[in-house]
Amino acid sequence: MTEAANIEHQKRRQAEFVNDEQQRLLEIEDMRLVVKFGEKKRYSDQECQAIYQELVEAGLDEEARRNPDAIEAVFRELNAVDEAAAARCYFSG
Repeated sequence: MTEAANIEHQKRRQAEFVNDEQQRLLEIEDMRLVVKFGEKKRYSDQECQAIYQELVEAGLDEEARRNPDAIEAVFRELNAVDEAAAARCYFSG
């Protein structure tokens, strides 16, 4: 097996073993991505980076950005703001 194939094989095996915290974080990320960019099968790296930039702008420090509860709280707040703005646009014409 070539070096590149071996690395790819290891990545796939690691992807099979996602712990509960990692799964929760993926679900939280998906929640924000759907609200911000619409429902898609796959999101670009730039879109994923954009939602984490929002955490920085919200003032979360490095430690808080590793805390799923803190991330979820910020994303819920941002989602509520975005959903309210979308509703205002929808109902205002």
